[in-house]
Amino acid sequence: MDATRLMQNDFDPLGPRLRSIRVASGRTANYIDEGQPDWTPLVFLGGAGTTVRAFGLLEFARTLREELRVRVISVERNGLGGTAFDPAVGFGEYADDVWSVLDSLGIREASIIAISGGGPYAARLAAAQPGRVRSLHLACAFSDTLAGTSPSFDIGEIAANPVAWWTFPPNSSVHRIPGFADSAIEEALRGSFARGRDTPPDGLRQAFELSRNTPLPELSAVVAPSFLYWGTADSLVPAEHRLRWGSQLRNVVLERIYSGEGHDVQYRHWDQILADVAFLGGREIVSTGGETLLATPQRAVELRSAGAIDGMAAWAAG
Repeated sequence: MDATRLMQNDFDPLGPRLRSIRVASGRTANYIDEGQPDWTPLVFLGGAGTTVRAFGLLEFARTLREELRVRVISVERNGLGGTAFDPAVGFGEYADDVWSVLDSLGIREASIIAISGGGPYAARLAAAQPGRVRSLHLACAFSDTLAGTSPSFDIGEIAANPVAWWTFPPNSSVHRIPGFADSAIEEALRGSFARGRDTPPDGLRQAFELSRNTPLPELSAVVAPSFLYWGTADSLVPAEHRLRWGSQLRNVVLERIYSGEGHDVQYRHWDQILADVAFLGGREIVSTGGETLLATPQRAVELRSAGAIDGMAAWAAG
């Protein structure tokens, strides 16, 4: 035989593909769209200072996400990554632009996931179009200063050393994920320097100012099932914020509390978040004997009592 047929014909993706579109406001939105049109749409809101490509840090579970048929859309926030800063764009304007992107994609209803500093944006997104929210998922997500705690950050220090902003403690579960630390560095540098080294951190500064000075919007019209994910040892966004969300949302169906875990629950339990998006609490991810299982809640309890762990089998091997 003179030639052997190989499997690869197309390029493999180097992380989420960045797309751009002119939205109803006339602004240009940078966004990603990962998945098939008929899958469950999930709007992803990353933490403070993250770009639209930060979702790539969660693609260590890409195979699982595709098995569960979850499609992820994320729209970059004002002044971050490749999106130029516009002082007229606040929470409300951003929410309008996100829904406009979804309109252009033909998406009527979507689930929403917010982690850490993405919380206030998720609140405005849900409040703007409550009837279009399929479910709301908040993982160690900041609410507002009325929760009683608000971390204080020096924007100048973050801009001078964005990599430190992404440094997780040595005992964090993220260190089990191959390549996570290097990918986080790339995200840190993109977030601060994608538009040039001398670009001022206006987007990050505005995000902190808005979160510090703006209370949660009225959320009583949001009747979609809500899910809260928290670690009991989270000192950055502690339990007061979980309680604040719980007091404002009408339909919190599950609070998944992880004993002794910190501000990395969104990574360690991303697999469970995906299952909650797909099955609205009707299935749990556990692993035993090197196998990842999708079980009913009752069966998951039985498996844990026999030694199974939460999440994919990779967490046991990491």
